[in-house]
Amino acid sequence: MQKSHDAAGIIIIDTQNRVLLVHQTYGKKQWSIPGGIVEEGESAWDGAIRELKEEVNIEANGIEISGIYFMSHRNGYIYTFKSFAYRGNIEVDNKEIDEYEFFHINELPKPISNFTVERIKDAIENNKAVFKEQHIDNYKILF
Repeated sequence: MQKSHDAAGIIIIDTQNRVLLVHQTYGKKQWSIPGGIVEEGESAWDGAIRELKEEVNIEANGIEISGIYFMSHRNGYIYTFKSFAYRGNIEVDNKEIDEYEFFHINELPKPISNFTVERIKDAIENNKAVFKEQHIDNYKILF
């Protein structure tokens, strides 16, 4: 199996322990962590920083790795980072993303994938990075 592109995103956690989520305009039009495909020759953290800027026009104030998820069906990785502060005023790109909001972990919006929920919980509940496999057989969109 050929290796696919890796992806990366940043989980912004505010002072009330809420997470920033964005609503996608494509695919299943679900809520997600700001992020996307890591470009050729780009590090996962630079890809996550670039995607955050492209999607919501902000910059994270310091990031730390929160999880690395191997996606066997894609033969690739999803890297999640977290940050507790950001610079700038949030503005969606109105191309890939049409809205944003901060949500408490027990009040996440729908539709959202169970993989996204797991990644958010891992970032909030763990003080160190997690390493997991996420299998397509277990993937669900929560409505």
